[in-house]
Amino acid sequence: MGYGAFMKVTNNRDEAMKTYVTDVNCMYQNGGDGSHLEYFNDLTIQANSSYPASGHGEYIEAKNSGSCFFESARFKIKITNPTTGVNFGTLSFSDSSADWNLTDNTNEDSIYVNIDNSGDQAVIAITLASSG
Repeated sequence: MGYGAFMKVTNNRDEAMKTYVTDVNCMYQNGGDGSHLEYFNDLTIQANSSYPASGHGEYIEAKNSGSCFFESARFKIKITNPTTGVNFGTLSFSDSSADWNLTDNTNEDSIYVNIDNSGDQAVIAITLASSG
């Protein structure tokens, strides 16, 4: 078992946005250890809504054993406009020493990320700024 997080995406824009999960390394998925990173892949988040709609977020967890013992867990979230296909931004995350970190944000002016590592599980809140 590795360090987990509850991840949530809030879309404050006036149009739907789509998320894709890429470059996954040393992460549980498809329910492994309760982790569902795959829920954020090919996910449409309607205008002015969140996924998940309630609670702290969907649970994701890093693998810290076996072949992943000496590697950091990491993944990227790519965000696009599903109508135009334009890339809105990409976020890169990594887990090292039981702390989740944002290692890159290609659109800091419009995508805000807050990571709280203070609890037993982290909370990752991604907010897409309003269009207006």
